[in-house]
Amino acid sequence: MKKKSIKDIAQDLGVSKTTVSFVLNKKGDEKNISKKTQKLILDYIKEVNYQPNQIAKSLKNGTTNTIGYLVPDISNPFYAKIGRIIEDLLWEMGYHLLIGSTDEKKEKEELLLNMFANRQVDGLVIASCFISSDALESLAKQNFPMVFFDREDPAVSANYILVENKAPMKEAIQRTIDKGAKKIGLLSITPDVYSLKLRIDGYKQALIDNGLEQDESLLRIVDNNQIKESAQKELKYLIEAGVDVIVFTNNQITATAIWLMNMLYPEKVDEITFVSFDNLDIFDYSRPKVISIAQPIDNIAKQSVNILEEVIRTKVSKNTRIELKPKLIER
Repeated sequence: MKKKSIKDIAQDLGVSKTTVSFVLNKKGDEKNISKKTQKLILDYIKEVNYQPNQIAKSLKNGTTNTIGYLVPDISNPFYAKIGRIIEDLLWEMGYHLLIGSTDEKKEKEELLLNMFANRQVDGLVIASCFISSDALESLAKQNFPMVFFDREDPAVSANYILVENKAPMKEAIQRTIDKGAKKIGLLSITPDVYSLKLRIDGYKQALIDNGLEQDESLLRIVDNNQIKESAQKELKYLIEAGVDVIVFTNNQITATAIWLMNMLYPEKVDEITFVSFDNLDIFDYSRPKVISIAQPIDNIAKQSVNILEEVIRTKVSKNTRIELKPKLIER
């Protein structure tokens, strides 16, 4: 059966296309269309299962009611939870969410940005390692509505929803030092990312403030392209170096290290304490014990949506920077 168009409906009912269009867009009363005619049209479109042409509607309105959500890895619980909350909030506002994972790769991020642009998304919520890239700079010059979270480039003015990094990491490590920790190692991925650099700075500052040895060999970098294999190698190094605390700059490495500890070093799980920036539910019952820095996921999502909605509505970006406080969880 041929799909009915507005023209078909108008011809079938003996009314104008304009009248049908007004009723479909809920402007019947405003345009003084009789209740009888409105009911006739609404009953008929239900009968024939009329579906509006969304592409044509988007071209006419200049909007698609879609938002892009671009993160390093949507399987990471941190990004997944934020994405789900954002999706729910946007749904209530009449928007749909398109999701992409960059794998921390510039080329893939640019391809996904181009894909979102071609689909004419109305805005973007993004955790990017490449905020100063040509692709994002081009969007910024077009006043494209964007909100960055989790990652920041101090050289780029933009809308940022961030969490304190340095001081909370320093405080978490201080708790282990107060309990007698003397030798503290660190595992991190992508240390050039600004937020992770701040977390590493917090680690270094805790050692300085307590007069502990600044051993650069205990600051180990995990290859983001082969996390499990690289983490196993670097974890082995730290254990053989005799550390009593291992600090992680995100929950992905922490979870991998917990698995490796229980598989390869079960005799050490009660001797070493983990400190993780980011939290996971499994930390409540995992070994080794984990002191975690839990980011305010709900607030990050809500603030991101609020700022993005304002930019879309007003067509003005105020380059808002919001920094939230995380919560320290000791176990």
